[in-house]
Formats: sequence, C-alpha cells, structure tokens
Amino acid sequence: MDKNELNEEEMRIWHMWKGSFQTIFGRVIKDMSESTGLSEGDYGVLDRLDLLGDGSLRQQELADSMDWDKSRLSHHLTRMEKRGLVKRKPLDTDRGVQVIITPAGKSALDDARPIVSKAIRKHFFDQLTDQDIESITRLAEKAKSSSCNAPPP
Repeated sequence: MDKNELNEEEMRIWHMWKGSFQTIFGRVIKDMSESTGLSEGDYGVLDRLDLLGDGSLRQQELADSMDWDKSRLSHHLTRMEKRGLVKRKPLDTDRGVQVIITPAGKSALDDARPIVSKAIRKHFFDQLTDQDIESITRLAEKAKSSSCNAPPP
C-alpha cells in the first residue's frame, strides 16, 4: 500500500472523527438558532467583531478571520444590515470598508453567548472525562503544531 493512501481502518477513524465534530457542532448551532434566530454566520460575524475588533473590523480582516471570500461575506453582511445587526461604513483613508456591530447586534450576541456555552457544555464537555479532555487537548496541540510546520500547499 502506498504510504499516502489510507487503509480501511484509518478511513473509518477519519470519518468517525469528522462526523462526531459535525454532529456536535450542528447540535450547538441548532440550539443557538432555535433560541436566538441567529445563524452560524451571524454569530461568527458578531463574535469576531466583538472579540477581535472591540465592535469594529475592516471587512477584509473579518473575511480573513472567518476564512470566507469577500463576496460571501458581503452578501451575508447585507442580510445582517437589513436586520439591524451590523452597519458598514467606507473608510476615509482608503478603499476599505469598516463593519461595525450595532447595539441590536451586541444585544443579540450577548443573548446568544450563554446559550452557546450551555449547548457546548451539554453536547460536548458533559460527554467527556478528564482523561478525554487531556487527550483531545494533546491531539489539538499536535495538529496545530504540525500544521504550522507543514509546507504550503
């Protein structure tokens, strides 16, 4: 077998790992959306504006932090603006655009955060032992350090 190919057991483990993450993440998003009306994208935008920019970020910085292309973010921000969650303002100094969380957006984020925390605890942490958490932490650290050392694609 070619060392670049995965065997059946490795594929099974990979699909199990990926599926577990997707299931947990989906449950967290479902709980949040049902309680707040925010989508995953809405929460991601509002959370990053608050945590990374103290309420305001350049649109390109926001797109980069979410790993979204400019077009996707622009369309999403248009929908969020219509709901009063964010506003955009052209920058005076260059061609950039500043995205600003509105009071309604900050309130929606503040309402969502405890729901998200509760959902993460319920669907993830409450299922784990201390040993599980240590193992996941080690795995995440390994993955992070190996991705930092990996050559560019």
